[in-house]
Amino acid sequence: MSPETPWFLSQLSVTEPIQPFDLSTESQSLRLQQIVDGEQVVALQLQRQVQLSNLVSQINNEIRSTLDLNEVLNSACRILCQVLDCSRADILITEPGEQKTLICQGEYCRRDYPTQIGNRISIEGNAYLRMLMQQPRALGLKRFSEFPGLSKQTHQIAESLEIRSTLATAMWYRGQVNGIIGLHQCDREREWLDWEQQLLEEVGNQVAIAINQAKIYSETRRQVEREALLRLVTNQIRSTLDLDTILHTVVREVRHLLDTDRVVIYQFFQDWQGSVVVEDVAEPWVSVLGEMGQDNCFSGEYANLYQGGRIRAINNILQAGLDDCHINFLRRLQVQANLIVPILIGTKLWGLLIAHECSGPRVWQNWEMDLLQQLGNQVAIAIHQAELHAQVQESAVQAQAQAHQLEQVLHDLRATQAQLIQTEKLSSLGQMVAGIAHELNNATTFIYANLPYAQTYADSMIEALSLYKTAFPDPPDAIAQFNSQSELEFVREDFPNLLQSMKIGADRLKELVLTLRNFARLDEADRKPVDLHEGIESSLVILQHRLRTGVRINKHYGALPKVECRAGQINQVFLNLLNNALDAAGSRGEITIHTWHDSNSVTVSIRDNGAGVPMDIQARIFDPFFTTKAVGQGTGLGLSIAHRIVVEGHGGQLRCISQPGQGAEFQVELPLTGQS
Repeated sequence: MSPETPWFLSQLSVTEPIQPFDLSTESQSLRLQQIVDGEQVVALQLQRQVQLSNLVSQINNEIRSTLDLNEVLNSACRILCQVLDCSRADILITEPGEQKTLICQGEYCRRDYPTQIGNRISIEGNAYLRMLMQQPRALGLKRFSEFPGLSKQTHQIAESLEIRSTLATAMWYRGQVNGIIGLHQCDREREWLDWEQQLLEEVGNQVAIAINQAKIYSETRRQVEREALLRLVTNQIRSTLDLDTILHTVVREVRHLLDTDRVVIYQFFQDWQGSVVVEDVAEPWVSVLGEMGQDNCFSGEYANLYQGGRIRAINNILQAGLDDCHINFLRRLQVQANLIVPILIGTKLWGLLIAHECSGPRVWQNWEMDLLQQLGNQVAIAIHQAELHAQVQESAVQAQAQAHQLEQVLHDLRATQAQLIQTEKLSSLGQMVAGIAHELNNATTFIYANLPYAQTYADSMIEALSLYKTAFPDPPDAIAQFNSQSELEFVREDFPNLLQSMKIGADRLKELVLTLRNFARLDEADRKPVDLHEGIESSLVILQHRLRTGVRINKHYGALPKVECRAGQINQVFLNLLNNALDAAGSRGEITIHTWHDSNSVTVSIRDNGAGVPMDIQARIFDPFFTTKAVGQGTGLGLSIAHRIVVEGHGGQLRCISQPGQGAEFQVELPLTGQS
């Protein structure tokens, strides 16, 4: 027995001393004619009937062991092909919804003969198929090509499949043909025997029943899958507002359930222009997402139909009365049939849910239309909910942004108010300094102006005393006693020194008054060319009382050009930076002041050797009210005001360069040209 022989053929032996009966050759028929004894002929015929009955029973059991239609058909083809030793066995079934086309859905080929699985064969114009479907008996042809009435197309199919002899029968179920089962002999011409025809008819009857049962099972399974899909989509809509997930689930599951080549969601934009936004496609068909899926043929006339709830099933794009523009568009997408349902949100046509059949024409079933319509409604609900959710989120974001904006405005207002207060304090300080400087200047001027006269008077009196002493070398006792008591000689010698000391003090006081006036600069509110070194020195004079603790000041001044700025404000910046540097350096610290310039700007660097500014707060040190000092020791406005003066008021830069443990350096960079 060959390796391909079905397992049940081993059960077809008999226990009586009769030679084994070969069902696959014509020699048995000749042997029957040679048997003379009638009783042996009857016994042999009975044995054949038993064997055929067992064979049909075994085939029936195997094809009914599953409810999967493809397994049923392929199993029946395999058994028949092996038992009857033919080249090919195939089963054509009627396409759902119409009786004009047969589809090869089951097949078994021996050797490497061509296959026709999946081929669609039209009954119209095929005399052989029409005859099969009009008679209840099998039809065997030794020379298939000689069958009368075969069309040219049928001849071409027979040649491509290498068919020489054929045996086929229609499969009947309750008075209707639901398919054709056929055997092909490709390597030789073959005479088909009666028992082979009888076997094929009986197997065909069983397969017809199995096909009907498989279709019932398939329909039931599809119904369950449809309900499961609808539940899945409904549950997703209820459980998530992620529209992308919902839409991709719909197209994926629909393509699987309808067993079609591509399912897309088409969204409309302005003027009924749109494109494919979601897709699930099987290989080898191309993707039509985005621009590839833009339909320039769609018009308002079509839109009105779909807005009215139109469902359109196109079984064949070439036979649906479409205009050339749409046919060319669908051909570009490789579409041969499609099923379209609208996605309606209220009365608005949002888009279309479309199933594409690319491998060939297709007759769409009512249940497929109903399913797609229900899913289109569910998609519309999901889109509407997503749009509402997006609106709520947008409103929430706007409200949050407004709240944040209001909070920022309040923060800025508070900072501005505090800075105004601080600026007012500094302005008051400047006014006070200016007032004191003015009064001191008046007194100093009075003293400084009279010192020359005092010197002249002193010189005259000293000269007069010298003349009196020369003229009266021996003064009276009263005068001699007065000279001794008043130390007139010491006064005469020391009085010029006293006047010189007064002059030095007056000069120092004059310099101090000038420094105070330079710091205040109340008379220079507008921009003027300023020597920044004067501002630095003025600030150091103001802080002189803090420098006496032992802080060392290192000055590395470059040759700076005058900078056009508001001197009073820039002096406030220097005062704040120097004051912070003194706080960081401590009583025995060191501060280095370095100035330089390039063609575009002037830079003043003030560096201390304190603990430095931690990296995690460097980005916040210029924020209003931010301070690292203890409560009551700092307002957190010094650097903020300095930053605003330099950056906003003068278009410059204020930078902090610091490493923990290595001190901090603040650089004030002011532009030489193009100041704002």
